[in-house]
Amino acid sequence: MKPIKMLGLAALAALMAMAFVGASSAMAEETALCMEEPPECVALEHVHETSVGKAKLLSEPTVECDVLFLGDTVSGTSKPLHINGTFTYTNCNNSCSVEEVNGPALIKVLKTATELSSVTGEGLVKLTCFFGFIKCAYNGEGLEGHGLGALKSDAKTAPNGSVIITCQETKIESGTCPKEAFLDITTTPLLPTYIVSKSGALWLCQKGTTGAELYKDEKCLEDTGNGNYKKVMLP
Repeated sequence: MKPIKMLGLAALAALMAMAFVGASSAMAEETALCMEEPPECVALEHVHETSVGKAKLLSEPTVECDVLFLGDTVSGTSKPLHINGTFTYTNCNNSCSVEEVNGPALIKVLKTATELSSVTGEGLVKLTCFFGFIKCAYNGEGLEGHGLGALKSDAKTAPNGSVIITCQETKIESGTCPKEAFLDITTTPLLPTYIVSKSGALWLCQKGTTGAELYKDEKCLEDTGNGNYKKVMLP
């Protein structure tokens, strides 16, 4: 059994703790996530995503839960970009509970085209239903999330961007699981998120520890000369 070291960004598990097989690094670009449209933007350090409606594990029974992911980008990674974080599952039906096992999750994001990405990784999620009558673990081997930036995502349901998995088959790791289960989930970031090439003009905006602090706001956009933030350019 592989521990979750993945976005992650599961069988209700797979986006939720994702064990994906995605595009090869040779096909993808050095990747970053930004808070504004390119060419110049502030690189995201914190990634917060929530499910659009309920995430569904289509099986017997069908399990539906709300999903939240909280993560941080890993400095020095870009092909793919790594994000370490945690998935939580709430408001599940059929007296079910879902929990991430061996976290935190490690999610990998590869830019494949303008505002598009492949979301991959490894993961394991434990499912318990009907007061323990069904108790098993799923991994997301073979699953791949389709990432869209804010410029290409559905403007009505996910205007900030999205990662989509549609009816992909999951794998049973252990326990008394139904023989077949298919994951159907869309997540969206809480803030507008753009998928960009790291080769652009990217920086982090961090609180300063020296005398170089010039910016008042946490996006390093307001240059006041006496702020608490500074730009740290990405290599």
